[in-house]
Amino acid sequence: MSKLSDRIRRAAKAEPAPFGFAAAARRATAPSLLTIVRLSAGESDKAEDAAKAGADAVIVAGDAGSLKEVGEAVLGAEPKATDGKAIAALRDAGADFVVLTTEALAESLIAEKLGFVLQLSPEMDDTHLRLLSDLTLDAIIVPEPRSPVTVERLMELRRIWALTRLPLLVEDDGNADASLLQLLRDSGVAGIVVNGSAIAKLGELRERITGLPTRGKRREEHAEALVPASAQGHDHDDDYDDD
Repeated sequence: MSKLSDRIRRAAKAEPAPFGFAAAARRATAPSLLTIVRLSAGESDKAEDAAKAGADAVIVAGDAGSLKEVGEAVLGAEPKATDGKAIAALRDAGADFVVLTTEALAESLIAEKLGFVLQLSPEMDDTHLRLLSDLTLDAIIVPEPRSPVTVERLMELRRIWALTRLPLLVEDDGNADASLLQLLRDSGVAGIVVNGSAIAKLGELRERITGLPTRGKRREEHAEALVPASAQGHDHDDDYDDD
């Protein structure tokens, strides 16, 4: 199980703690939504800044030579080359997971000790969405619903989750308010993905996530289904030591 998968699992089970210092510590380690920074090929030098700003994961575009230390954050890679040798090099360079598109070589999915996240193709039909659940994916990245977020647009997001049964990572500019974050969380979203220009907004974004209300019972049952398939069957939290 990848560290990303483990953090998604913890986020799905996270509940606000009572007020006080213990509550702040618990929320800091187990937010109900992850914050993920996605850096372009020319922004790899921002990886450390993203980690210091509190990102749960940092995705760096490029080959193994582009990967940087990210402290306690989980390191992801978004490569151009997806052959077995290139993917293995990313793993050896410290990547915990790899972001792929549907154009990636299928052989990349058999790499061991790596998690996989798929950038969803906009034209993917219902049949292909259902088939995604058969792949060894930790999550899929989807665009944020267009503003204003109507019931219809929210239903489209829930359709994707219902068909794939995979945690969703939603792209955002870092300005999503608490109401939208709650709607996204309760629609199968496990994390918010922002680009490098939004690193300065991470602190406020995390505060809004921390302040989200506790999931109701039905929401908690829904959250259980957000556990990635690769994490099913694990009842303990010590597969990876994040300390």
